[in-house]
Amino acid sequence: MRISIITLTIDTPEYFDEAVGSIDRGEHSDLEHIVVHDGDEAFVTTLRQRYPAIKVLKARGAGPTAAAALGVEAATGDFVLLLHSDDRLCRGALARLVADAAARPDVRIWTGGARIFRTVAGCEVTVRRMIGRDMTRLSLENVCDDIPLLSARFCHRSVFAEIGNFDPRFPESSDREFLLRAAMSDVKEASLDVMVSEMRLHNGSRTIHHRRDGVPPYLMEHIRIADMLSTRAGVDDRTQRFLRNWRAREMLRLFIHRCRRRHWKDAAVLLLGTGLMEPLWFFRIVTVLAAQKRRYRYDSSV
Repeated sequence: MRISIITLTIDTPEYFDEAVGSIDRGEHSDLEHIVVHDGDEAFVTTLRQRYPAIKVLKARGAGPTAAAALGVEAATGDFVLLLHSDDRLCRGALARLVADAAARPDVRIWTGGARIFRTVAGCEVTVRRMIGRDMTRLSLENVCDDIPLLSARFCHRSVFAEIGNFDPRFPESSDREFLLRAAMSDVKEASLDVMVSEMRLHNGSRTIHHRRDGVPPYLMEHIRIADMLSTRAGVDDRTQRFLRNWRAREMLRLFIHRCRRRHWKDAAVLLLGTGLMEPLWFFRIVTVLAAQKRRYRYDSSV
């Protein structure tokens, strides 16, 4: 079984060497590491010289989602994992995947746990541990209302063939949109019951951060995703109801962020437009309580 790991980079990524060093090739011999670089051509040459075992591709300058899709297209492995250039792969994850996938060939997405950490005064501090089926299961609730955990999920290439590649229309939310399609398609998924990803919390991260400056651009994308997927042919009532409730919650979050930034006119237009478009909006946002509870779950075991 071949495993493909895809890493996206820009010029001189700060934590890239750590990401590469976290991949233990001793765990599995048939391993393909693809780096998709979306920056200067000269740095591509530098990467190829420094890491001859890595396949380095030059992206087309269309952003990270397009770069990720390019990596998937180039991957030849049976399973594909996205390893961000500022994150790390946990030891033992590859060996567990090989063993579990051999025992259960019907499973097409293998999910592990994730540790979110940040560096304070030179020391790593664990912010959150996510492991166990309650927090990591590929479900609508976990994908929408918590961290999607794409970097902790090994996806079989047949999943991309069935539901499609990452959608460049959602550059801020491509992982969530892709995994929503997977969850809605009932792709067979199971747990590895080990930690797979260590996700670094820092201001420069595109995947995990606590920045409060400005209105998060992903909120409008979430609303568009909910609109797109809830109106797909064949969507069952339960899924449609969940997506509409999620849309209402994200509209509320967008309204709050606009008010915090004193974008009063935009906030008023949003509220008025939402009320006219969705009369049940005020009843749907009550589901925010359950969503908040999911978002702040924490596994305290060490």
